[in-house]
Parts: sequence; C-alpha cells; structure tokens
Amino acid sequence: MSKVSSKLPLEIATVRRDNLLSALEAVRGCLKTSSMLWMRVLGLPVLSGVVVFDWSKVSANAVRRFSRRNRFSKLLLRIDKRDQRWTRRRGGYLVTLAEVPATIKELQHEGMIAALLEPASPYTDQYSLAGVTAPDQEKLIIEIVGPGFDASDILRGDIQAHERWEATLEPAMLPAKSAEPLFCRRTNLASGDQYKLTVRKRLAKIGARLKNPAYPDTVLQDTTADSDRLAADGMAFLRATHQATLLKHAETYVSIPESHVMAFARDVRKLISGLSAYGIHLGPSSFAASVIPKRGLVFWDFFPARKHEATSLYPCEETYSALGNAASLQR
Repeated sequence: MSKVSSKLPLEIATVRRDNLLSALEAVRGCLKTSSMLWMRVLGLPVLSGVVVFDWSKVSANAVRRFSRRNRFSKLLLRIDKRDQRWTRRRGGYLVTLAEVPATIKELQHEGMIAALLEPASPYTDQYSLAGVTAPDQEKLIIEIVGPGFDASDILRGDIQAHERWEATLEPAMLPAKSAEPLFCRRTNLASGDQYKLTVRKRLAKIGARLKNPAYPDTVLQDTTADSDRLAADGMAFLRATHQATLLKHAETYVSIPESHVMAFARDVRKLISGLSAYGIHLGPSSFAASVIPKRGLVFWDFFPARKHEATSLYPCEETYSALGNAASLQR
C-alpha cells in the first residue's frame, strides 16, 4: 500500500481537474475512492471529507481541521482496499471523533484506507438507488430501497429491492444530445408483505451493527442469534436517537418520486459522458447513490465491471492533458 498512501491525507473538496491525476495516484487501485474523486471533478454531488491511510500527526491535523471547520462531532466512515471492491469488513456507519484514531489504526493494519465524510447517517436516507448500465441494450437498470434503508442493503444483497426502474440511455451516451433520458419507467414494485419483511430484516441488521458495526454479518449469522431481539434493539436505537425514518414507514412503502430516478439517470449519463471526454469508455458498470435529508441526491461510488476499464480510470498525464484540453474547448 506504499504507493497508495504516499500522498495521503487528501481532502476531497480540494480535488479539481488540474490536480486530479495526483489525487488519483494517491489512491491508485482503491476504486471506491477513485470513483468519488472522478465524480467530484465531473460535477456529480458527493459528500466532502478527508481520505487517510494512517493515524499520523498530519492525518490527525487534517481530520481535526475538517471537523472543526464544519463543526462535526461525528464522521461517516467509508473504507477501501486496493484492487478489491468488496471487503468482509464494512464501512458506512458513523464514528465519533474520539473513535477515529483507533479505527484508522485497525484499518491500516488490514491494508485499508478510510474516507471520513460528512456525517450523513445511514438511518435517515430517504431513498437509495443502485444502477447498472446495460450498454448493448442502451439501458440503465435501477434498484431502489425506501426511507430508512441504505445503499448497502441492495449493493450487498442484504435486502430485496423495493422497486426496479429502467431508464433509456440512448442517445444519452453522446454528449451533444438532450439532457433528459428518453424514457424512464417502473418495472417492479414489492408487495406489502414483501416490504414488511424487509423492514424486519433492516431492523435486525441495525441491531447487529450496534453489536459489531464493522462485521454485522458475524452477528446475524451466529447460530445463537435472536433476530427478533436484534430487531427490537434496532427499533429501540432508532427511537432513542430520534432517527425514526424507517419506523414512520414500517407499515407502508412510499414509492420514490420519479424526479429522483430521473436525476439519478441524468447524473449517470453526465458521468459517462464526462469520462468519455477523457478517453475512458465504460462498459457495464454499477452506480450507487442516496437521497439524504437537506442535501438531496448524493453519489457514493461507481464501478466498471471489466478490470481493464477500471485501470483506465488512471490515465497517463499526457493523455489526460490532451483530452482534457479538448474537453474544455467543447464546453
């Protein structure tokens, strides 16, 4: 991880077109973080934060400045590991500033980096969306979970999606065309019973995270685990912390407004178009985002399905400069 960590810590909000290559080099191979930097530069909504590898004086000062400037007492932890999309250890939960040093040291020991982001609680998401492009069919297939669920529920296969939509990307792949997807429609909606089952599973997952936030699977898969007890713990936690989004929607699912789906599809197309201007042409790829309070739609990451396309996210300086100048002229 020496190459990955050599230029960290890195504040995401400082990344621009003129220093993107340097920032990408600092996180080379860490696709989750690299995708966040590309989205930041190409104008997609992402959370601000600090990327760190170790708990050095420099890292501590960077996290302290970011937190004090924004008056944050907690941060959203996301984790990344070189050349691995999935790790058994999970991020996606809030940590207090007092917990950050020990957490970063644990992650460093496991060869991971951390993105410490604005404290957007995973228990207050209004909707989360996971989209997969099917270029041969010129479609974006989108799965959605509702209020109080989070993106990991569908990305990790923890919970069945509540809705499925399709958006037509053709001719959206071409920068010169209309800003609106040609077509967007719902293709599936969970039944009431299916939805209530996912609420129960979500509550049990929250209860498991209370016991082991980094490894909730270990708790859920324990043969002695009591899912009803975990769900009750999850419910009590949401009430005690005034994060009642899921509880307010426990009985009836409220479908996502089409405007959120359209915004997601437009931003996916914007990203695809922006990357193509730098010679990066994505085949089948996945994209994840959530609609969060006070911020609206924010993107978490994207992943090309093909390894060589993931490698193309780190262009050489000559190619990046030449194509970047051409892209600037087109704008």
